[in-house]
Amino acid sequence: MKTVGVDAARGGWLAVVVDDRGFQDAWLAPDLDVVVARCAAADSIVVDVPIGLPPLGERRRADAAARALVGVRRSSIFWAPPRAALAAATYAEARLVDPTLSAQAFALKRAILDAEQQGSRVQEGHPEASFRALAGSPLRYAKRTWNGQMLRRQLLATAGIQLSDDLLEAGLVPPDDVLDAAAMAWTARRVAAGISETLPADPTHTEPVIRY
Repeated sequence: MKTVGVDAARGGWLAVVVDDRGFQDAWLAPDLDVVVARCAAADSIVVDVPIGLPPLGERRRADAAARALVGVRRSSIFWAPPRAALAAATYAEARLVDPTLSAQAFALKRAILDAEQQGSRVQEGHPEASFRALAGSPLRYAKRTWNGQMLRRQLLATAGIQLSDDLLEAGLVPPDDVLDAAAMAWTARRVAAGISETLPADPTHTEPVIRY
């Protein structure tokens, strides 16, 4: 079984590939289309990008459930932007549509739209939800701290995903991007095995879900 976790990184996409033996590869791609094409034989692909946007003035239950799950790390989960805001050309214009829109959410505009175009080939996950599941409790340290990164790497290793010390070009991105993509690969493994969980736990047939 081969599964892929993907995270948006420095204007492109970072993919981490794992199989039943553990970590296999990590590489960068300019577009999500390239990742999906290169991983056509993968059993599951999970991306750290919102898939399924809410109407203006509403928030996704998936995001609310994820924030509740991760507890003290809830600030790492931003509210998925409404579709109407992403239609704006600039962040300033988007804020006129939705004054609560975060800069982080708008910065992922292209990534969000790219993921949406992949249809059912990719599914949404969130690294902090996955790390919370791996740890069994909310994580004490933020992912950009040394303690937080070492803890997350240890959790992945315990799950059989031992990241290489040298990832070549993929290792030039920030460490938290690598850890996030690896967490998505772990989630993709659970999706492929049919044991992943969803946020919310009781989704309707049509609403967006975050898998972990």
